[in-house]
Amino acid sequence: MKLDSTQQRSDWGRIVFLASCALAAASALWQRNAPWPVWLAIVLPLVAWPLLARWRTRRTGGSDINDVVLSFVDGMVIGVWVALVHFHLLTSALMLMLLIHCTYAMQSLRHAMLAVVGTFAGLAVTGLLTSFSVQHHTSTFTIVGSLLAVAVYLAMQGIATGHLLRSLAHKEQMLMVMRRVDAMTGFFGRMYWQDLATRLFAYAKQKDIPAFLIVVDVDNFRELNSRHGETAGDEVIIAVANTLRTCVRPGDATCRFGGDSFAVLLSGVNLDIANQIADRIHSQALNRRLRDWPDVQISVSIGIASLAKYHQSVDDWIHQAEAALEQARGAPRSYGSYAELEPISAAHLAELASMPGPGAPAGA
Repeated sequence: MKLDSTQQRSDWGRIVFLASCALAAASALWQRNAPWPVWLAIVLPLVAWPLLARWRTRRTGGSDINDVVLSFVDGMVIGVWVALVHFHLLTSALMLMLLIHCTYAMQSLRHAMLAVVGTFAGLAVTGLLTSFSVQHHTSTFTIVGSLLAVAVYLAMQGIATGHLLRSLAHKEQMLMVMRRVDAMTGFFGRMYWQDLATRLFAYAKQKDIPAFLIVVDVDNFRELNSRHGETAGDEVIIAVANTLRTCVRPGDATCRFGGDSFAVLLSGVNLDIANQIADRIHSQALNRRLRDWPDVQISVSIGIASLAKYHQSVDDWIHQAEAALEQARGAPRSYGSYAELEPISAAHLAELASMPGPGAPAGA
């Protein structure tokens, strides 16, 4: 079983805090010339326990009971070390502080409390073997070793935190992309497209420039899904999306409006160009064939609406395009008459791109 990122961070945190505590303990043991069995009691848990903890986590799948056991044993290891350094005040306080901080940061307050309980259990058992002797004297070497242990811990935790922040930033960026883009077609998602439509609506109203909204809907899509299956329906959606991609300009904001519906925002064009784009979409959709379903005839209905002065909101504009779509459904493609307006200039397009979104404060 592969460990997830949270479990990997927990393993890394255990190694870092154990190594830091061992460094602090070693400085205290060096001060009193501890015998080799005591050094072995420090080195053996430092090397073996992280490996055993990782093995147990892989075996149990990272259950809550496993986390409880690991936290308790982490505390026991520190408790043993506290007793081995003869309850040296500076070293003991430092190891306990690192234990609580690491367990709380990587897991929770409940696990940190369990680790403290494990610490008392470990020092009680080991204290019986050491007669609970206490070391009062603190040498300069021990102080330096303890400070070095804190520096190592903070440095490694800083590296881990930086990696976590980069990971979160990457995930946030991916979520933003998912919000903006429809996975199947690669077009804008409806929510982000609606923001773009709001920008264009405000800009076109302010500058009195032409703007058009085209809504494209696949004819008899439910019947096609029922007869050929959802896979064929997905292929039709992709085929219509590819048709739109070849018919509209790269700068035209296109979105998957619904299940089998698409919407295109046109700016800087007049009525003739808007009609030509709609005609190309209609004719090229009819000529497309699916490789696995060559008998499927793709047909689309198209509604087009020009932005008018009486439109009070983007929704009004969308409703007009949808009404035009319903009128065009099942009938030869035809459009009403629209007032001819001057096409948008490149300077106006640049100004549109710089306009604040609908949620931005006034004057932003």
